[in-house]
Amino acid sequence: MKLSRRFFIGGAVSFGAFAGNRFVKAAPGTFLGKKPNLTFGVVSDIHITKVGADEKMASWGNNLTFRHTLEWFRDQGVDAVMVVGDMVDTGMVEELQAVAQAWYAVFPDDKAPDGRTVEKLFVNGNHDYHGYLYGDHAAKAYPDEAERRRHVLRNDLGGWWKKIFNEDYSRLYRKTIRGYTFLGQHWDDGTGMETKYGSCPFGVELATFLDANGKTLDPSLPFFYFQHPHPKDTCYGPWAWGHDSGLVTKTLSAYANAVAFSGHSHYTLTDDRSLWQGAFTSVGTSSLRYTGMPYNARHPAGYENTTTEAKERDTLDAQKVMGKYNGGDCRQGMLWNIYDDRIVVQRREFLSNLFVGPDWVMPLGAAEPKPFAFAQRAKKTTAPEFPADAKIVLKKIKAKTRKTPSGDAAEKIAYELTFPAALGAAGSRPHEYEITAEGAEGKTAIFHVIAEGFNHALEHPRAKADSSFCVAADRLPAGLKRFSVRPLDCWWKKGAPLSVDV
Repeated sequence: MKLSRRFFIGGAVSFGAFAGNRFVKAAPGTFLGKKPNLTFGVVSDIHITKVGADEKMASWGNNLTFRHTLEWFRDQGVDAVMVVGDMVDTGMVEELQAVAQAWYAVFPDDKAPDGRTVEKLFVNGNHDYHGYLYGDHAAKAYPDEAERRRHVLRNDLGGWWKKIFNEDYSRLYRKTIRGYTFLGQHWDDGTGMETKYGSCPFGVELATFLDANGKTLDPSLPFFYFQHPHPKDTCYGPWAWGHDSGLVTKTLSAYANAVAFSGHSHYTLTDDRSLWQGAFTSVGTSSLRYTGMPYNARHPAGYENTTTEAKERDTLDAQKVMGKYNGGDCRQGMLWNIYDDRIVVQRREFLSNLFVGPDWVMPLGAAEPKPFAFAQRAKKTTAPEFPADAKIVLKKIKAKTRKTPSGDAAEKIAYELTFPAALGAAGSRPHEYEITAEGAEGKTAIFHVIAEGFNHALEHPRAKADSSFCVAADRLPAGLKRFSVRPLDCWWKKGAPLSVDV
C-alpha cells in the first residue's frame, strides 16, 4: 500500500494486548518475531581518545564501550551503524583511528560474519571538527606547528576520512540501504566560514538536496537524516541545549516521512521527550560516553545537583552545596527495526546491558495523527508516586559550597533530605524532584534536583536508590517550618508530596 507523505508516520494500530493504547510501548522484543526490512544501530557522542588496552570498559576515553556496542549490534543482524557526531574527543587523527580500530575489529572490511556488508553512517560533530582547539589541546600536545598539523583532523578532513574509512568525504552525503535513503550532514564550517569555534550552517545543503531530489524519494518509505545538533524545537523541546538555527526543522517539515537523528546534548533516552513527532519525526540519540544534564529546562539556577548553564553560572553554582550528578556510568544507544507497518526502537545501556525503557513502536499508517507528539503523550502518562510507607529523613549538617572560578568554597549550616525513589506508580518513573521549603508568613523557596538513577533502567540499582537534596540554610525562608518533596516525570507531571516538619 502506498502512503502519502502527509499521512506516512501517522497513527497507532492496536496490537493485541496493547489495544486501546493509542501510542504504543512494548516490552523489548515484543514485535520482533517477523524479520524486519532494515535493521540499524544508532549511537552518538562516543568521544574516543584511544584504543583500549588492559583497561575496564567503563574507563574514560577508550574505544572498548564502542566495540562492545558494535558486537551487540552485529549479533542483532544490523545492516548499518549510525554514529551521530563527536566520534572523537579532541579532533585528533589518532582518535579517529581508534574509532576505526573498533569498527574493523567487529566488521572487518565492513562485513558481518555471514559476509553481508554493514554500512558506516558516520558524521562529524563539533569535537571532531573543533576539538583540537578546546583547552588548546593540540598546541599543548604538539608544540611544533608542523608536527601539529599532521595530527589535527580538520587540516585534511577528506584525506583522513578516505584513508581511515575507505570512503570519500562529503559535507552532505547519501547512502541507500535495502531501499531506504540515509542523508548524513557533517559538522564542517566550509570555505569562507572559518571562525575559532564556528558553527556549521546545518540545513543549507539539505534544503538544496531535497529541492532537487525530494520528489524522487518514495513517500511510502521513511528516509533518515542525521546531524550532530538537535533540529530546533523538536526533540526535548525548546529547552534543548545545543540545537541548530531552525533551517533543518523548516526543511524537513515538508516531509512527514522524514526521521531525523541528532546528538550533542547527551540527554538520556529514559526521557520520553527524546522522541518528538510533529511535521516529521526527530530523535535525540543520547551518548555512548556519559549522560548530559538538562539544566536549560530550569533557568536560571538549574538543578541543585547539576551545573548551571547561565551567564551567572559562577554566582549561582557558588550557592550550591550539592555535587554534580555523575552520569558517567550510563552509556546509551538504540536498535532500529523497520517493518512494512511499523518501526520498533529498542533503547539500551551498554555498561549494564539493560534496556532503559519499553520499546517505542511507531505504527506506519494514518489511524491517528502524530501519536508521539508531546501533548498526546504527556496527557496519557501517570505521575510518579512515592511508595505508601515513604518517609523523608531530615538532618541539619555542615556542608561546603562549590568552589568556582569566582570564589573558594565556604562552610555553611545546611539541611539534608533523603527520600526513597518514587516508583510507586506503574508505568512511570521520576525524572526530578521539586522541593519546597515553607517559612513564616507563607514565604516559600523552591528547588529542583535530578532523580538518582533517572538515566538508568528501572531495575538498575541506581534507579531504585534513595535520592537526596541538600541546601544551605541561608537560602531558605525565615521561620522555616516544613519541607515538601514532589516527584515529577519528564513531562513535569507531579505526584503527591511527601513532607517533613523542621
